[in-house]
Amino acid sequence: MFAALRNWLSRYGAVGAGTTPQAAAGLERFAYVIDDEADICHFVAETLTGLGVKSDSFHTAKEALAALDRDRPAVILLDVALLQSDAIDVVHGLGEREYNGVVHLMSGGNPSLVKAVARIGARAGLRLGPPLSKPVRREAIVELIKGMGLTKTPK
Repeated sequence: MFAALRNWLSRYGAVGAGTTPQAAAGLERFAYVIDDEADICHFVAETLTGLGVKSDSFHTAKEALAALDRDRPAVILLDVALLQSDAIDVVHGLGEREYNGVVHLMSGGNPSLVKAVARIGARAGLRLGPPLSKPVRREAIVELIKGMGLTKTPK
Protein backbone atom coordinates (compact mmCIF):
# COMPACT_ATOMS: atom_id res chain seq x y z
CA MET A 1 0.00 0.00 0.00
CA PHE A 2 2.77 2.46 0.88
CA ALA A 3 4.50 1.79 -2.46
CA ALA A 4 1.28 2.64 -4.28
CA LEU A 5 0.92 5.85 -2.25
CA ARG A 6 4.54 6.89 -3.00
CA ASN A 7 3.96 6.12 -6.69
CA TRP A 8 0.82 8.32 -6.72
CA LEU A 9 2.62 11.15 -4.95
CA SER A 10 5.57 11.13 -7.35
CA ARG A 11 3.43 10.74 -10.48
CA TYR A 12 1.02 13.58 -9.79
CA GLY A 13 3.35 16.09 -8.17
CA ALA A 14 2.02 15.97 -4.63
CA VAL A 15 3.86 17.09 -1.55
CA GLY A 16 7.15 15.26 -0.97
CA ALA A 17 7.98 13.24 2.09
CA GLY A 18 8.70 15.30 5.17
CA THR A 19 7.05 18.45 3.83
CA THR A 20 3.61 19.34 5.05
CA PRO A 21 1.51 21.69 2.96
CA GLN A 22 0.89 23.75 6.07
CA ALA A 23 4.61 24.31 6.61
CA ALA A 24 5.41 24.72 2.93
CA ALA A 25 2.67 27.19 2.15
CA GLY A 26 2.05 28.91 5.48
CA LEU A 27 -1.56 27.69 5.46
CA GLU A 28 -3.84 27.21 8.44
CA ARG A 29 -5.80 24.13 9.51
CA PHE A 30 -8.60 24.89 7.11
CA ALA A 31 -10.20 22.81 4.35
CA TYR A 32 -12.74 22.99 1.56
CA VAL A 33 -15.08 20.12 0.81
CA ILE A 34 -16.51 20.34 -2.71
CA ASP A 35 -19.22 17.78 -3.39
CA ASP A 36 -22.76 18.06 -4.73
CA GLU A 37 -24.02 15.58 -2.13
CA ALA A 38 -24.89 17.36 1.13
CA ASP A 39 -24.53 14.16 3.18
CA ILE A 40 -20.94 13.67 2.02
CA CYS A 41 -20.09 17.32 2.71
CA HIS A 42 -21.54 16.99 6.20
CA PHE A 43 -19.73 13.69 6.92
CA VAL A 44 -16.35 14.96 5.73
CA ALA A 45 -16.75 18.32 7.52
CA GLU A 46 -17.73 16.55 10.75
CA THR A 47 -14.64 14.32 10.49
CA LEU A 48 -12.41 17.33 9.86
CA THR A 49 -13.89 19.19 12.83
CA GLY A 50 -13.08 16.21 15.03
CA LEU A 51 -9.45 16.57 13.92
CA GLY A 52 -9.36 20.28 14.73
CA VAL A 53 -9.60 21.34 11.08
CA LYS A 54 -12.13 24.02 10.18
CA SER A 55 -13.89 23.60 6.85
CA ASP A 56 -16.32 25.11 4.41
CA SER A 57 -18.47 23.01 2.09
CA PHE A 58 -19.55 23.84 -1.44
CA HIS A 59 -21.86 22.09 -3.89
CA THR A 60 -20.69 23.75 -7.12
CA ALA A 61 -17.44 24.83 -8.74
CA LYS A 62 -18.70 28.41 -8.95
CA GLU A 63 -19.29 28.67 -5.18
CA ALA A 64 -15.93 27.13 -4.30
CA LEU A 65 -13.93 29.25 -6.73
CA ALA A 66 -15.63 32.45 -5.55
CA ALA A 67 -14.66 31.56 -1.96
CA LEU A 68 -11.05 30.98 -3.04
CA ASP A 69 -10.82 34.66 -3.85
CA ARG A 70 -10.95 35.32 -0.09
CA ASP A 71 -9.62 32.10 1.54
CA ARG A 72 -6.63 29.80 1.14
CA PRO A 73 -7.46 26.40 2.64
CA ALA A 74 -4.59 24.00 3.28
CA VAL A 75 -6.49 21.16 1.64
CA ILE A 76 -9.38 20.71 -0.77
CA LEU A 77 -11.37 17.47 -0.98
CA LEU A 78 -12.95 17.53 -4.43
CA ASP A 79 -15.58 15.23 -5.91
CA VAL A 80 -14.77 14.50 -9.56
CA ALA A 81 -18.45 14.27 -10.57
CA LEU A 82 -20.23 17.46 -9.59
CA LEU A 83 -23.74 17.83 -11.03
CA GLN A 84 -23.81 21.48 -12.10
CA SER A 85 -20.17 21.57 -13.14
CA ASP A 86 -17.23 19.24 -12.92
CA ALA A 87 -13.92 18.85 -11.19
CA ILE A 88 -12.10 20.02 -14.30
CA ASP A 89 -13.71 23.46 -13.87
CA VAL A 90 -12.46 23.53 -10.28
CA VAL A 91 -8.99 22.28 -11.24
CA HIS A 92 -8.61 24.96 -13.92
CA GLY A 93 -9.87 27.62 -11.50
CA LEU A 94 -7.43 26.49 -8.82
CA GLY A 95 -4.57 26.69 -11.31
CA GLU A 96 -5.61 30.17 -12.42
CA ARG A 97 -5.69 31.29 -8.78
CA GLU A 98 -2.28 29.67 -8.13
CA TYR A 99 -3.69 27.58 -5.31
CA ASN A 100 -0.78 26.12 -3.35
CA GLY A 101 -2.52 23.74 -0.94
CA VAL A 102 -3.16 20.07 -1.63
CA VAL A 103 -6.11 18.69 -3.59
CA HIS A 104 -7.50 15.22 -2.87
CA LEU A 105 -9.92 13.97 -5.50
CA MET A 106 -12.90 11.90 -4.36
CA SER A 107 -14.75 9.45 -6.57
CA GLY A 108 -16.90 6.38 -6.42
CA GLY A 109 -16.72 5.89 -10.14
CA ASN A 110 -14.28 5.11 -12.89
CA PRO A 111 -10.61 5.19 -11.76
CA SER A 112 -9.55 6.34 -15.22
CA LEU A 113 -11.62 9.51 -14.73
CA VAL A 114 -9.78 10.22 -11.48
CA LYS A 115 -6.43 9.72 -13.24
CA ALA A 116 -7.48 12.01 -16.09
CA VAL A 117 -8.53 14.80 -13.69
CA ALA A 118 -5.27 14.28 -11.76
CA ARG A 119 -3.24 14.70 -14.95
CA ILE A 120 -5.09 17.93 -15.75
CA GLY A 121 -4.48 19.13 -12.19
CA ALA A 122 -0.76 18.35 -12.42
CA ARG A 123 -0.54 20.30 -15.70
CA ALA A 124 -2.29 23.21 -13.97
CA GLY A 125 0.47 23.20 -11.34
CA LEU A 126 -1.61 21.75 -8.51
CA ARG A 127 -0.26 19.58 -5.73
CA LEU A 128 -2.36 16.43 -5.67
CA GLY A 129 -2.60 13.99 -2.84
CA PRO A 130 -3.86 10.44 -3.12
CA PRO A 131 -7.54 10.19 -4.06
CA LEU A 132 -10.31 9.07 -1.73
CA SER A 133 -12.68 6.33 -2.84
CA LYS A 134 -16.39 6.79 -2.25
CA PRO A 135 -18.06 5.91 -0.08
CA VAL A 136 -15.48 7.87 1.89
CA ARG A 137 -14.28 6.20 5.07
CA ARG A 138 -13.62 8.28 8.18
CA GLU A 139 -10.32 6.43 8.69
CA ALA A 140 -9.12 7.45 5.22
CA ILE A 141 -9.77 11.13 5.95
CA VAL A 142 -8.05 10.88 9.32
CA GLU A 143 -5.01 9.25 7.71
CA LEU A 144 -4.74 11.96 5.05
CA ILE A 145 -5.11 14.86 7.45
CA LYS A 146 -2.71 13.42 10.00
CA GLY A 147 -0.22 12.70 7.23
CA MET A 148 -0.38 16.35 6.21
CA GLY A 149 0.33 17.52 9.75
CA LEU A 150 -2.91 19.47 10.00
CA THR A 151 -4.35 17.96 13.17
CA LYS A 152 -4.15 19.83 16.43
CA THR A 153 -1.30 18.64 18.57
CA PRO A 154 -2.08 17.93 22.20
CA LYS A 155 -0.79 20.54 24.64
